[in-house]
Amino acid sequence: MPAHTIIRFADWTISPETTPPSPPIVHQFECATCNAEGAADEDFETARTWTFQHVGKNPSHQSYREIIHRFWRMHLVN
Repeated sequence: MPAHTIIRFADWTISPETTPPSPPIVHQFECATCNAEGAADEDFETARTWTFQHVGKNPSHQSYREIIHRFWRMHLVN
């Protein structure tokens, strides 16, 4: 087992990444019936359009989950 050293205790917090150039939030949908995934997109409506196309081709596939890619940053609390 490797040695582990604590130099000092610190309090951390986490928040959404907003420092430029922060990556955008990306939306994606997945079919809960067959696990097919639509394309990820920054625009929610564009990502959601895939669900309508998918259910149109597969009428029994009526459950979907949204996958959100959101970037976070850790900060030391002073």
